[in-house]
Amino acid sequence: MKKKENEEYIILAEKIEREKLIDKMLNEIFLRILSQIRKRQNPFLEIPARKKEVVVYDEEKDLILLKKILMKRDFFNMKNVRKFTQTVAVSSTITELLRRNIHAQLRDIFYNRAYIFETQNESDAIIEDIAAMMGVYRENLGVIASAKGVCVGEIKIRDKGDLIDCSRLGTGGWSITPLVDEVEFVDYGAEYVLVIEKDAAFFRLVEDKIWKKQKCILVTGKGQADVATRRFVKRLREELKLPVYILVDSDPYGFYIASVYKRGSIQLSFDTPRLATQDAKLLGLLPSDLDKYKVPKYARLKMTEADIKRLSEISNYPWFKNKRYQEEFQLMLERKEKAEVQALCSKNITYLSDVYIPKKMEERDWLS
Repeated sequence: MKKKENEEYIILAEKIEREKLIDKMLNEIFLRILSQIRKRQNPFLEIPARKKEVVVYDEEKDLILLKKILMKRDFFNMKNVRKFTQTVAVSSTITELLRRNIHAQLRDIFYNRAYIFETQNESDAIIEDIAAMMGVYRENLGVIASAKGVCVGEIKIRDKGDLIDCSRLGTGGWSITPLVDEVEFVDYGAEYVLVIEKDAAFFRLVEDKIWKKQKCILVTGKGQADVATRRFVKRLREELKLPVYILVDSDPYGFYIASVYKRGSIQLSFDTPRLATQDAKLLGLLPSDLDKYKVPKYARLKMTEADIKRLSEISNYPWFKNKRYQEEFQLMLERKEKAEVQALCSKNITYLSDVYIPKKMEERDWLS
């Protein structure tokens, strides 16, 4: 799974003009297929393979990327005919979106072509195939996913002409838009970004106004991060030069969520360069923190067999071979313990804001 020397991988283009993308869609899909039919050939498309086997870890860049391997999806093939038909149909819908200069949610696309799909997972995968085939980001195609992220803190944002002050939105925060690349950063007073895995811990920190005390921007993806939240965090780091720290539960799933923000995901490996914040730091909650901060035993949870299996899987990922990560994994496995960030509330309700985060930041106690 590690990148080999001189191995090519998929790198998507920056935003492409809509008219040029329409021409690209027409020429590379519809006109090409029409030409093949006229020549009495077997119509086919060349799609970048997106199987787990072609995902690679570039150790030098510390990123999960997709090898550039094309596979033929042809019409006169019983294994491929269904996907070929789906790809052409969805490409037609996308071309219409581009011509009308409008956007559609992933769910909209599924219902628009529901007669050829059994589930939305099928249509989502076809859309990702088309984005990879065109060499552009999915949003460039006019297709967006539901965004669930929220932001609070010392930053002002302009969204479609509206000025939003994320420090003056009560305890609710600003809902990150799916069209996050169209947002403009106007002004900010924060010194770093703190990404929180879960909404409950996020709310605790917002109500404690830690963003004001620590001069930070709080962001949550409410669990596994959506594309818009990951892109928003990446832009904060890239454009405002704000360091990024991540706070997740002390369990295998928390470690993987943090890794997705930092290195990208296996599923969207073709979109990694745009979404991954490579130098983000994992602040906690680390297994070693449970003793260091004297989290009582009754606030710790017993790992399930599924947890242990997942820990075994991620322990073998090459991007987790770092000594510090392995030490934390070993400690978790030996004790068969996990804990939610809110376990720190067993000390006192505001312990997370008053003690844990300030001390971790002061001691620079994080995993790179």
